Amino acid sequence: MFNKRAYPRYSSLAQARLDHIDYTMGILKDLSITGCRLEFSVAIALRAGETYRIIVYPEAASHISPFEILGENRWNRAGYDAFESGFFFHTSPSGKAFESYLDYLAWRSNNASGETAAT
Repeated sequence: MFNKRAYPRYSSLAQARLDHIDYTMGILKDLSITGCRLEFSVAIALRAGETYRIIVYPEAASHISPFEILGENRWNRAGYDAFESGFFFHTSPSGKAFESYLDYLAWRSNNASGETAAT
């Protein structure tokens, strides 16, 4: 399958929460230098066009500390069993933890592809 994105999005199972919401954690489903997608088990009132602080708790296997990113909410989608939100980063997030986690996801993605091709 051909991916037309200028910057790759990497699958993640990191936990994440929005700074102003303490009652639920979500899952960081996709991450790139331009944006991310969060999935929650409950609906959350988010305004499209508003900027939110996202606190990411990377997968334990990555051995990377939690970090924060700012993202503009672009879309929300309520499903039968999940609520998803897409965020756009106006400026690419910086910081050692974010960069290390993106590198880890890229490595894991490439490693998984190599294992699949070898079997």
